[in-house]
Amino acid sequence: MADPAANQNPRIGSGKPQARHVALIFGLMAVGVYLTAGPRLQLSEWRVAPDVNPNVIEAMAWRHGRLDLPVRSAHPERAGQRPLDTAVRENKVWNVFPPLFTFITYGALTLQDWQGVGSDGDSVFHPAWYVAIVALPLPLVAFWAFSRAASSAGLRSNGHSAYMTAAVLSAYLILGTPLLLILEGCRDGSVAVNQVFATVGLLLVAGDLLGNRRIWPAAIGCTIGLWSRQLTVIYLVAVAWTAWSAAASARSRRIRMTVVALAACMGFGSVATLNELKFGSPFESGYGLIYEGRDDVYARRYAEFGRAFDPRFIPRNAWHMWAAPPMVEPRGSLAIRVTGDPDGAAFWYASPLLLYVLFDARRWWRDSDRRGLMLCSMAVMLALLCYHNTGSVQRGFHRFAMDFVPIWLAVIAPDLFNGRRTWITLGLLAYSALYFHLIA
Repeated sequence: MADPAANQNPRIGSGKPQARHVALIFGLMAVGVYLTAGPRLQLSEWRVAPDVNPNVIEAMAWRHGRLDLPVRSAHPERAGQRPLDTAVRENKVWNVFPPLFTFITYGALTLQDWQGVGSDGDSVFHPAWYVAIVALPLPLVAFWAFSRAASSAGLRSNGHSAYMTAAVLSAYLILGTPLLLILEGCRDGSVAVNQVFATVGLLLVAGDLLGNRRIWPAAIGCTIGLWSRQLTVIYLVAVAWTAWSAAASARSRRIRMTVVALAACMGFGSVATLNELKFGSPFESGYGLIYEGRDDVYARRYAEFGRAFDPRFIPRNAWHMWAAPPMVEPRGSLAIRVTGDPDGAAFWYASPLLLYVLFDARRWWRDSDRRGLMLCSMAVMLALLCYHNTGSVQRGFHRFAMDFVPIWLAVIAPDLFNGRRTWITLGLLAYSALYFHLIA
């Protein structure tokens, strides 16, 4: 006889799937994503080049007992002889990027020493480790996060539906958002890895706050964000709010808030310590020094107002983030490619599934957890609009959108397969996958 209680819980629905069914759903999704994205990503060719990423150079310097980067010249007038986007201070060159990949590279090199394995000159540490660290967590954490978001936010169909939703959204995240091209940029260990790590951090935040609300996974996610994409630390506000409001007792609230405080101290403390050692102040990131000796478009934009963030950048950034159209050009007789302005195209064109955030505003506003995450994402978006740069050379897409896209996908997860939306959702997945496939 069926347990009647199973039908009384709208968060679970009827018929909880067995582990083998969940594994089958995930496995089919992972194979489909690999077959679709594999030819473009070429994971077998991934490596960590020794001179591309300042974090990698920094980790190698740490192992030799120094904080500054060992480069041929620290003089701004000869900036071409130092890694791009590094700072010069006191005639030394410094890394300004967040430290997560520095920590990872340092750890990988240390493990290689213990194992007696050295670098081969082409890759700093073993390529298989690099793929496992950067690419492997994405589908795993995405599937977990979206299944938690779908089932715990009120999905009212059978138990398999949350996992089917998670499979579709995980595929959409990798195939139908800028993440696909960001992953492609990770082939040589470039700074693109920071955006991938931040995406994993945001998925941990969303999956926890919209799921079981244990707080510690979200706290880890915020720490990963701070160590990879600093603006994503804004989501710590949502984590703190949920930790406070969802506690069942005063003791539980103290424990949860302690976890949040520890994450904040560990994240901010390590970054502040590095800033103090490098630039003489815990609040100085050194970013304003990277344009000395440069005259490229990004240096000129920074020089407009002499700062990285300013509200006067909003009009230009808002155009490229919200409205700028892509371009379609012929490529041979039977093919086309998506191009456009180097500052990018509005994210709606590439990932129209995100429009559900607007259509379902009333639904997610009534849910305090989803509302908190959305408000934090809007704060992140506002900060990006004030930034002096739109992202990078990104024809046809908007890379910085990945600072809020994982959150948005988790927020709309419960409502994507209701009635006619099922076919619309699947159609939009096909469209976005094709769109990013056609980007030159």
